[in-house]
Amino acid sequence: MSAALSPAPAATRPITIDKIVAVVNNEVITQNELDKRVSLLMKRLAARDVTVPPRRLLARKVLSQMVLQRLELQYAHNIGIRVGAAQLKHAEASLAARNHMTVPQFEQAIASEGFTPASFRRRLRTELTIRALVMRRISRSVVVTRRAVDRFLAQARAADGSRYHIAEITLQLPVAADAAQRQAVRAKAQRILAKIRAGEAFSQAAIAYSQDPHALEGGDVGWRTASRLRPAFVRALRDMKTGDVRLVAGHGAFYLIKLKGKRAGVKGPAREQVRLREIVLRPSRRMSVLAVREKLKSLKARLAHGAHFKTLARAYSEGSAATRGGSLGWVGVAALPPALAAAARHLPLHAVGGPYATDQGQALIEVTGRRMRAGMTRAEARRLLRMRKGNALYVRWLQTLRDDAYVRYPGRA
Repeated sequence: MSAALSPAPAATRPITIDKIVAVVNNEVITQNELDKRVSLLMKRLAARDVTVPPRRLLARKVLSQMVLQRLELQYAHNIGIRVGAAQLKHAEASLAARNHMTVPQFEQAIASEGFTPASFRRRLRTELTIRALVMRRISRSVVVTRRAVDRFLAQARAADGSRYHIAEITLQLPVAADAAQRQAVRAKAQRILAKIRAGEAFSQAAIAYSQDPHALEGGDVGWRTASRLRPAFVRALRDMKTGDVRLVAGHGAFYLIKLKGKRAGVKGPAREQVRLREIVLRPSRRMSVLAVREKLKSLKARLAHGAHFKTLARAYSEGSAATRGGSLGWVGVAALPPALAAAARHLPLHAVGGPYATDQGQALIEVTGRRMRAGMTRAEARRLLRMRKGNALYVRWLQTLRDDAYVRYPGRA
């Protein structure tokens, strides 16, 4: 009787075991992580009407990007780069404001793209960490001369102000490439160009072949003024028609560029500018964010008691302008990080504000002048040149980082 009344054994349910698809030094990437990233990307590309390549091809590309990202985060962690909760919250509020939304409205908008608030903040923390790493590498390795800034500003003034909407496919050359290697990369670019002209979607080719950060967006760079594009691009774009694709040779890479649209130039309005100087300290393994802020507060107290800003900047600052006594020159307020922009608008002249969180670290700033002017400032030109030169060097450094790492793909033959 008791046996007859005992419940029947529950049906056996299949158990899904998450498998490892990549080992990156002492960390792993799982199939579940990869699938989520691929599904999210496919949804975003479909919403933008971008031709999506086969899922298997897309997954390989996404996994390669995830491996590089994991290496960047590991390196950033090892040198003490941290993104705190306050910096993360501020960055989210800035993104919402830039899209003319409140934070709750912004969270609703990202939910429609498949993000929860928590998953979006994880993604944002990753982006902020890598951005800080890029800025640190660039500040240590790139020097922009006064002559280069003069030449760049002259070219910007001579440009007609036209804006271009472009997409690009980047094929990097090996470090210290010889003539044969350069020719091999050019030949590959020409084969890709032939496929595109034969009917393959540019966006699909970009996802499959491009080696730049825009690859998984179908190569779409967005709208850029001539001054924000490589000179070789501008020379090619001037006589291209919408829809044209052209092969362009550059330093360290070959590019396929597609002109998606063009707008006539207009003279920009006068913009609020400030003459600024800074003292930047970076958190590290030896000095926490809290310790950095306390150190800057002590420097701020010394300034209040008569110490010279230039002297302390040269002695202590880790920012790119340290050798210039912290001077950034004239900068557009709108181009500053949100915390610095707000301070630059409201600080009395010659008053020291901060510490503020920035991409480079924690900063004290002093505003020494204000004006309204049209056009690009020297500081903006220097920053653009540093980023252009620095990004190329950063890509090469990433190649070295990847080559020196332990990376294994258990599922591949």
